[in-house]
Amino acid sequence: MSRSVRQGPKGQLSTRLWPRRYRPSRKGADHIHRDATGRSQRVPAGTDSFVHGRHGAGQLGFAQQREADLAFRERLYGLIGAIVVAGGHVEAAMKRLILLLRDEQGGFSLVDKTWSDLHKLLVAQSRRSIPQAAALAEILEWGEANELKRRRDDAVHASWWNWDGVGVMRSRFFRKQDGANIVCAIEDLEEDARLLFAYAEKLDLLLGADWPQAKLPRRT
Repeated sequence: MSRSVRQGPKGQLSTRLWPRRYRPSRKGADHIHRDATGRSQRVPAGTDSFVHGRHGAGQLGFAQQREADLAFRERLYGLIGAIVVAGGHVEAAMKRLILLLRDEQGGFSLVDKTWSDLHKLLVAQSRRSIPQAAALAEILEWGEANELKRRRDDAVHASWWNWDGVGVMRSRFFRKQDGANIVCAIEDLEEDARLLFAYAEKLDLLLGADWPQAKLPRRT
């Protein structure tokens, strides 16, 4: 579970998540923490929220710190990549299912839409009198309950902290609201990828016996 970051007395942080030189500046130092349920809470943050600097070289030595940074980046980038791949699987699964349920004979160009628009199209299909309607509605509800689009977006549309020793941090910038800083754990990213892959699999299972028609290339 992610470690909480809370404002203590006199504006000081009540946890030692950041080394001294990494602590957020007090001015505009809004951030995100997760409560006991694991759900993140977003608080707008200014661009000066994190005080930049590099710590640790005095204790570990520059070479050791650099190796730690490289190992951290390898793991972090691998998990971000897994989330991106899983998100791509979800969008492809949504497109395949829409084409199949609408009995479209064309390719993906007919459903070249955003995640949100694809979701709306699938919701419309779940309200039709078709055999897959109930199962589709249940899967879509599961995806929304697990905030899968938010999980994907928080990985793709973020500026990630690249250095070891301060936890997993990112700055998230939104289209219609202020940005926020998100603090989480590596395990949270593993869970993001797992849930996204599971969602894609659930959607693909609705193809049933028609999966070759939806997944294999058409002959021209």
